[in-house]
Amino acid sequence: MPRKSGTKPEKKEKILVLSVDRDNDLGEKAGISGPVMGRAEVINAGTRLAVADPEESDANAVFQAVKVYDELKRQYSAEVSVLTGDKNVGVHSDKEISRQLEMLLKKFRADYVVFVTDGTEDEHIMPIIQSRVPILSVKRVIVRQAEELESTYFKIKDFIEESLENPKFARLVFGLPAIILILYALFGAEGWRIILGIFGIYLVIKGFKLEHYFEGVAEELGTSLTRRRFAFFLYIVGIALGILATYRGFISLEPFLSIGIFESAAAFVFSSIYFYFLAGAVAWIGRNVGLKKKRRIRNVIAVIIFGFAISLVVYNAAELIINPDLSIFNFIISIILGFILIFIALMIELKG
Repeated sequence: MPRKSGTKPEKKEKILVLSVDRDNDLGEKAGISGPVMGRAEVINAGTRLAVADPEESDANAVFQAVKVYDELKRQYSAEVSVLTGDKNVGVHSDKEISRQLEMLLKKFRADYVVFVTDGTEDEHIMPIIQSRVPILSVKRVIVRQAEELESTYFKIKDFIEESLENPKFARLVFGLPAIILILYALFGAEGWRIILGIFGIYLVIKGFKLEHYFEGVAEELGTSLTRRRFAFFLYIVGIALGILATYRGFISLEPFLSIGIFESAAAFVFSSIYFYFLAGAVAWIGRNVGLKKKRRIRNVIAVIIFGFAISLVVYNAAELIINPDLSIFNFIISIILGFILIFIALMIELKG
C-alpha cells in the first residue's frame, strides 16, 4: 500500500545524511579524499580540517552532519557521508561530486537524502543529488556572525556571473563604467564633462528607444569592413568629420556660455554645421557604394543637395543670432537659395 503524502518515512527506509565540500577544502587542507563515509571517518575528517584551518566553515557542516545523523539513527536506518569536489569550482568539481555520489549510493542505497550545507555555494549541487535520490530535508549551518555577509557575497557573485554571460548586461554593468574610468584617466577632472555627455546620450537612446538604429549602424560598419572596404573607408572619414565638427562647435561655444544659451547653441552650429554636412554626405556616398541594389546616382546627388540647402539656411540663421547687428538680407538670400536647391534636387530625383 503506498505511503500517504505528508507522513514520515518508515524505519526500513534508508536516509543518507550528506555534506558536500564543493571546493575540496578537505583535500587541499587536510589531505582527505572523498567520499568519506561512516560516523567515525566523518568526525576524523572534520577534526583534521578544523585543526588545519580553524576558520574553515566546511568543518561546521561536517560536524552538523554528524549531529543530524545521531538524531536520525534512533528512528531510521541512516548513514552519514561527506563528498569532496575540486578547487576549480564549476563543471570539473560538480563532475567529481557526481562520480563520488554514484560510488556512495552503490554502498548505501539511500531512499532519501538529508542535505547539510554551510552556504549558498554548496547548494548549487542540489540538482545533482536530486537527479539520483530525493532530498528529504536541507539543513543549513553558517557561523552566525558571517551569515549575512556570506549571503551578500554570493548574491554579488551570482550577479557578476550572470552579467558576464549576458552580453547586454555586460555592456551596461562593465562596459559603461570602463569607458567612464578610461575617460577620467585620460582627461582628469575635465573628463567629467565628456562622461556626463556620454551618460546623457545613453539616456536619450534608452528613453526614446533608439537602440535598433545604433545596432543597425554597428551592423553596417561590420558588413562594410568585410565586404565593402571602400564604403568602410568613407564611413571612417564621415565619423572623423563628425568628431571634428563636434570639436569645432565646443571650442566656439565656450566664449558665449556667459552670454546665453541661444547664443552658445548658435555658435556651436555656426562653426560645425558644414562639417556635419560633409560628414553626412561622405557617409551617404559610402552607404550607396557597392550595394547590389544601387540607388540611382541622381537620387544620391539629390539627397546631398537637399542636405546642403538645409545647412546653408541653418548656418545663416546661426550667424544672425551671434551677430544681431548684421543685416537680415543674407538670411533671406539663404532661404531663397535653399528653395532653389531643393527644387533642383526634386527635379534631379524625378528625372532619375
